[in-house]
Amino acid sequence: MTKRSLLEVFVLAVVWGGIITASGLQASGGKPAQDERDRPKFYVIRVVSEENVKDANAVLGAPDGRYAEVAPGGRMVLQMEKKIYPSTTFDDGLVVCKGEASFGLEGWFPVTSDQGKSDFVWMPLLRGQSSGGFRVAHVDEIGGNAGVDLIRIANAGTKPLFVDAIIGYGR
Repeated sequence: MTKRSLLEVFVLAVVWGGIITASGLQASGGKPAQDERDRPKFYVIRVVSEENVKDANAVLGAPDGRYAEVAPGGRMVLQMEKKIYPSTTFDDGLVVCKGEASFGLEGWFPVTSDQGKSDFVWMPLLRGQSSGGFRVAHVDEIGGNAGVDLIRIANAGTKPLFVDAIIGYGR
């Protein structure tokens, strides 16, 4: 199977997996498992772009009770402090939201074509084990176990999405 075919199968499988949904996750509630709280954490350092978002900079840094409000259909591209790499046992990150949340979450991944040309594509991040948690897929088939430091979050719901922070977990 070619790398391009594997990429297409991977993307279809991830898209078919659906949209990440978090219920009632707040900075003080909906805490990750004890093992994840003990892992090193890092956060968003820059809003690269935003569309239909109020107070986009509220998403910067650690959870602090301030929220970026993403209107239905709105989205933000965010740069993390470090790259998020796939873990074999835990969630790789966490989106901290207020109230019910329905969002799409993607990472900007490097890929290599059959001709050896390098490029980047948006690929969905996988639903994690905890509410609001997400995972970076093992992408050996499409050019290595690449980490991701650009995240795109989009409001997939019909109500505003309130995002406090995105947390990446260290290895």
